[in-house]
Amino acid sequence: MKVTCPSCKRRIRLRKTRFMSCKCGYIFNYSTYFGRKRVYLIDANVIIYALEKKDKRGRDCRLLLSRDDIATTKRILEEVHIDFDRSLKIYRVKRISEELRELRTNTFKQPSEADLSLIQAALDHPEITGIITYDRDFKNIATAGLIQLKTPSFYPKFWVGDAEEFLKKHKKGG
Repeated sequence: MKVTCPSCKRRIRLRKTRFMSCKCGYIFNYSTYFGRKRVYLIDANVIIYALEKKDKRGRDCRLLLSRDDIATTKRILEEVHIDFDRSLKIYRVKRISEELRELRTNTFKQPSEADLSLIQAALDHPEITGIITYDRDFKNIATAGLIQLKTPSFYPKFWVGDAEEFLKKHKKGG
């Protein structure tokens, strides 16, 4: 897609990435040119809680899975070992970057391949603006820098939370 830079009037070919800038320094907003649809990735524990039909957490996760702005990665579905029959967008992560593989936290739990696949998908696809998980250490992994450092300051902060927080944030009316 080609657009004209409002600053220097140069024609620029835009690609579907988080960083789109002109040689003059003008930075283009992804959602302005490629649609405003935001997608949130879900972790394996959200799927597991949705399949358990016993408490409020399970009810929230089932409600979450009925939304059309929810997706996951192929590695998450492989980790759960369930053929998921809902219409859920699935991102395929070809390879996890070395920068992510070297990522370590200062807690006991280190990120699994599935956790890293969520982060890699978020880095590769700018329409992904958050991760929904019940993993307490995941906020330390995902938002403690890597995704937020790689996005320009005018982007909304990358969001990480659980299903209940997500549903409160995205009520139908507001």
